[in-house]
Amino acid sequence: MITFLDEILAATLLSMRQPVEAFVQLETADDNVTLVATDGSLISFVKLFGSRQIIGDTEYQWIVEQATLKLGARFDRPGYAMQFYFMRDPSTVGNDLERVMRGNRAAARAMELDLDDLLNERKRHLARYMAHEDIFLVLWTRPSVLTKSELQSSIKQRGEKKWVKAANAQYPMQALEALRTRHKSYVSSVVAALEEISMKAELIDTHAALASVRTSLYPHIGSEEWHANLPGDPLMPRLPQQGAKDASDLLWPPLRQQICTGDSAVLTPSIARIGNLLWGGVDITLAPAEPAPFPQLLARLIDNDIPFRLSFLIESAGAQSVGFRAFAAAVLAFSNQVNRQIRESLKSLQELSQSEPVVKLRISLATYAPVNDRKLIEMRLGAVTQAVEAWGYCQASSSGGDPLESTLSSVLGIACASTAPAAVAPFREVVKLLPWQRASSPFQEGSVIFRSADGRIWPYQSGSSLTTTWFDLIFAQPGAGKSVLMNALNLGTILSAGAARLPFVAILDIGPSSSGLISLIRDALPLNRRHEALHIKLRMTPEYAVNPFDTQLGCRYPLPEERSYLTELLTLLCTPPGQTQAYDGMSQLVGLCVDEMYRWRDDAGANTEARPYLVRIEKEVDDAIAKHNIHLPNDPYWWDVVDALFEKGAVHEAMLAQRYAVPTLVDAVTAARRPQIRALLEETQIGSSAETVIHAFERMISSSVREFPILASVTRFDIGSARIAAIDLQDVAPQGDDLADRQTAVMYMLARHALIRSWWLGPDMIRSVPEKYRPYHEARIRDIRETPKRICFDEFHRTSKTTAVRSQVIRDVREGRKWGVQIVLASQLLDDFSKDMVDLATGVWICGTAVSDRAITDTADRFGLSDTARWIMRYRLTGPRPAGAPVLLLLSTNEGRYEQHLVNTLGPIELWALSTSAEDVDLRTRLYIALGAGQARQVLARFFPGGTARQEIRRRIVLRMEKGDVESGATSAVIEEMANELVVHAHSDASKSMVKS
Repeated sequence: MITFLDEILAATLLSMRQPVEAFVQLETADDNVTLVATDGSLISFVKLFGSRQIIGDTEYQWIVEQATLKLGARFDRPGYAMQFYFMRDPSTVGNDLERVMRGNRAAARAMELDLDDLLNERKRHLARYMAHEDIFLVLWTRPSVLTKSELQSSIKQRGEKKWVKAANAQYPMQALEALRTRHKSYVSSVVAALEEISMKAELIDTHAALASVRTSLYPHIGSEEWHANLPGDPLMPRLPQQGAKDASDLLWPPLRQQICTGDSAVLTPSIARIGNLLWGGVDITLAPAEPAPFPQLLARLIDNDIPFRLSFLIESAGAQSVGFRAFAAAVLAFSNQVNRQIRESLKSLQELSQSEPVVKLRISLATYAPVNDRKLIEMRLGAVTQAVEAWGYCQASSSGGDPLESTLSSVLGIACASTAPAAVAPFREVVKLLPWQRASSPFQEGSVIFRSADGRIWPYQSGSSLTTTWFDLIFAQPGAGKSVLMNALNLGTILSAGAARLPFVAILDIGPSSSGLISLIRDALPLNRRHEALHIKLRMTPEYAVNPFDTQLGCRYPLPEERSYLTELLTLLCTPPGQTQAYDGMSQLVGLCVDEMYRWRDDAGANTEARPYLVRIEKEVDDAIAKHNIHLPNDPYWWDVVDALFEKGAVHEAMLAQRYAVPTLVDAVTAARRPQIRALLEETQIGSSAETVIHAFERMISSSVREFPILASVTRFDIGSARIAAIDLQDVAPQGDDLADRQTAVMYMLARHALIRSWWLGPDMIRSVPEKYRPYHEARIRDIRETPKRICFDEFHRTSKTTAVRSQVIRDVREGRKWGVQIVLASQLLDDFSKDMVDLATGVWICGTAVSDRAITDTADRFGLSDTARWIMRYRLTGPRPAGAPVLLLLSTNEGRYEQHLVNTLGPIELWALSTSAEDVDLRTRLYIALGAGQARQVLARFFPGGTARQEIRRRIVLRMEKGDVESGATSAVIEEMANELVVHAHSDASKSMVKS
């Protein structure tokens, strides 16, 4: 009896549309991407991520034309509908940021990086500038698309299918068979059309669709992880409530009950409560007189910081719906002028429908506020109404009929209905109103978070399988933020999802730009692992010697890649400054000498002179020999020491010993004098001069030994087991004359070799390794091959006259993908990169260009940029500001080309960690020493939240200069004073905290 009364009460309430579930017309799922409504309509959800291109006036007009043609093809006949849904909510963006940053946090934990302060602040800071957004197209195919006979036949077929009695459960046979083919065709055509107009879209499955519906209805409790129980899913256990003949409790619960979990109430004629939120709906009662682009409406709502959702319900065959009104207006046309105008208007619509679709349009919006803040919902409702009425001169109302029904008219996909009055309009005019101008990213998640200028989240992931190669170019004039951008991208590479160990990141820098990143990582690592992050400023002294002839552990000869590098390096050393080509015969001589040097220093074979082991040269080696009680043969060679130490497991000491076993640059002169080489080339002369190529080789190698002491001796500087390493070439890579250019080329090649010579090791090289060393190298190769690798060249314009370096970079780019190597070049002008580099680049980051029209035009022509992108380069790439540094990104993916205007927004802590200006680096370094990295960043971020103290430093310098205090007005003195003040503040704050605790 009670169950019977419950059923009667439920039916009565549903008929009176009292609970929220009364408005939900979703019945069940037909397949994994199709839902069924209570009337048999089929429904699919397409998630629209946005446009791959920047949309300006030209692109907007093209989209309108193409969308009218491609999407409107089915809207000239009855039975089709499309809900274009947009939602923006600043208050829930924290969930999105947490989801996107989930990979960052997991990677930091796995690598034992203590970066919680930075990541927490990143989330807080980004939330100030971003908002959660959702865009969906809900596609309805309704029974009215069928002819009368088809409809009757389909209903009859459905009635013949047997099913248990289950009044309070989903009915999986609800779909009409004849609708399926039409619906699939409709959906596939819409998805294809979106792709053709450069929109990224995805047909989502029914579980994801229903989760989005629930989130639309309950923004604060909805979750992407929520799953509705649908046919095909395991049945959830429920206590039977129905009679013995009703199987409802044994089947899938009704969708309306699963979706609607909160109660509702009407509070005023314009406000309703749904769950724990107050809602107000706004219906557009008179469509825009002048259809305006969506960003005009969005900008007004963003200014008010209002959460809102917006629904455009577009129904086909709009001209047919005005048939009776046209007839009535024609009959009454004689009565007055107004009826004659109505008749002519309707007649024009019907004539227009013969050439293009005419549709019915209903536009509904809603906004919300906390349940205890009536004034806030009233304010937001008023702001939405004002914004809408200023959008193309339309009229809107928030007080018409049932406020609950009005609010639910804008919910995602619960019904093909709306309280807004229908407007009949050409589909072309409707398309103009839709939210096309939203930036999309090819990445669902990413280790770096950018944003669009209007606050849409734009994740980015380096080294993704979505790009064919991993080669990025970054360019901008000085001070435009390119070094900070490169540091942010490198940090993203380090914190990429799935990483269990630090990646290999190598940076060739001019100046201290990368020192902040290295300090950040080193100080975040445990004490026993801080050697894995290394920053070194290279100097032209023996203490920084790097022997380019070093080989892999145990190898008496270089591997093919290493031999190629050595021949290029020696050829460069033997090329006169100012010339691009070496002397005739020099390349052949270099190759012969390299081979002879290693043969001569081998410890096996005839006519060799392996280097003898000498005690008290390398103390660590001597101590290891004593520690392991190693007995060496009489008159041992260094190679004997290497093998003995390796057999004892003393790998580090074996590497140190091997430094003395391999050839050095001085040996090249001796090798050139070997009889077998002289016999081949001693009569080869240089041009018309009397000097032979061998003599020229000896002369220039001897000169290099004097000019480049870091090349001429046993290795003293080695990155060891560092995985994140940067070399500052400021003091060894000069600019100026031909000698300086050659030295720069040599230093770039040497630094690259020191940083990444092991990256190119592959399984095939194992054959060249002595047998006992193979297991060791196999393990190394597995680690290297499985680990992401990234090499960055900052201030790449320094290599403009160094053909050898640029040729090496091109080879690295062409082969980098198969070795898992990402390559980044950063410079100041597009012309700093060769044509091949530009053609091979998959990512181009334009942080700014020179102010001249020629520079902008050349860049735009080189990359085929649109007029809109040109305008952005001219007026929007303004350099770093408090809200972030703008950048124009061109990204080639296997989905197509992306062209986006983004903003790199970093929080104060991250800005201070990655800052590259000399004054900021000096201040940061002093505080790191005094306070430790973490506390120093906190203090700097608190007192200088803009990420720089340069303005305050300059203010103090000017003040002292005006007073005539020249000595204390020096930059270093001012920075020292500021550092001391900040240290005092930090200690004072710490003391106060201790007292409070």
